[in-house]
Amino acid sequence: MLIESVRIRDLLNITVTEAAHAYPEHLYHDSERDSLRQPETYEFSINPIPALVILLLGIMMGSHTQASMISSMIHKQWGNLLMGASFARALTYVIVYLKPPKSILPSRPPTELLTAFGLIAGGVIFMASSSDTVQGMIHYNLDAMFMYTVTLGFVGLLMAWVILCIALKGWAVRKEAGRPMGSYRIA
Repeated sequence: MLIESVRIRDLLNITVTEAAHAYPEHLYHDSERDSLRQPETYEFSINPIPALVILLLGIMMGSHTQASMISSMIHKQWGNLLMGASFARALTYVIVYLKPPKSILPSRPPTELLTAFGLIAGGVIFMASSSDTVQGMIHYNLDAMFMYTVTLGFVGLLMAWVILCIALKGWAVRKEAGRPMGSYRIA
């Protein structure tokens, strides 16, 4: 949270900016004066700590002992999904750092879809790792891969449903405003 604070960032940079202003004879030419401006990466957060916490949580959840083999397998699946989400988020940071967004429209890096999928599926698998659910799976002779397959399919359908609902809302707003499809106005 401190890394994302604009005030803290200004305080961290004060020695550099003060030194540049203290020696005006070394002040840069107009083309070099841009070096005192904030870089484009200051316009968005690249805080790696949440991704690191999710990665560590995935490692811990995927490796601790459980009462049954099925429960251990479900926890391993959950941990793997969290680790995958963490790696995808780290790739998002790299993509956004290399090419910062310049538009008000969302940039939608494909890695964020993978992050969302991993987190949603991991959450559903986590809920399925309760002792009652595991006992039901044992009773009906279902293995952990059954739960994994059903969960991944369900999450894929859920994410598609959310996209369709948001698209339907956009269509309704555009229709209500009387604008043709594919056009937008900047006021």
